[in-house]
Amino acid sequence: MQPFTTVTGVVAPLLRDDVDTDAIIPAAFMRSLTTDPADGLFARWRYREDGREDPSFVLNDPRFRPATFLLAGRNFGCGSSRENAVWALARFGIRAVLALGFSDIFTENAYKNGLLPLALPADAHARLAAAARATTLTITVDAGQGTITMPDAAPIGFALEPRRRARLLAGQDEIDESLVLRDDIARFRAAQAQRLPWLFDVDVTAG
Repeated sequence: MQPFTTVTGVVAPLLRDDVDTDAIIPAAFMRSLTTDPADGLFARWRYREDGREDPSFVLNDPRFRPATFLLAGRNFGCGSSRENAVWALARFGIRAVLALGFSDIFTENAYKNGLLPLALPADAHARLAAAARATTLTITVDAGQGTITMPDAAPIGFALEPRRRARLLAGQDEIDESLVLRDDIARFRAAQAQRLPWLFDVDVTAG
């Protein structure tokens, strides 16, 4: 997983509330393991019925094609629990979504895949939204320091749960975090086998 330390990039303003996971990636783009999830990102909004791009959609604007950050409204990622929604955002190049709030399941899926979901207070969100509407806004998000820096303005602070911050900075998911302790796990298993041998003396082929 790619570490998230200090990331600088363009903000794409998608200032809609209640963007659900089916809008983020419709089910039709989840039927094949060979389909790039990025192709399905916001497909109903990005593409017209004839398959051509809709130039009015924010991510089809040349200014925002290279966007690193997505600025959304309230309750982003609601709906189903599909992890593909996070995969689609990450594959497109989005490293963090900044919003007024997220669904709990989307938040968990995001952290498990190195995508930073930042729920902002209303005043900080309003500052970013105003700047993103006025110009092509570039910001820097520092996960270690917990700051969002924007041009000619005071930084916006945010808090991360320490364990989540550590995983983001190291580029680790929960499995990677466990594997760091593989030697300790092996020692524990060996000690358990000595103390409680009947737990390990099992014929797994017996029917």
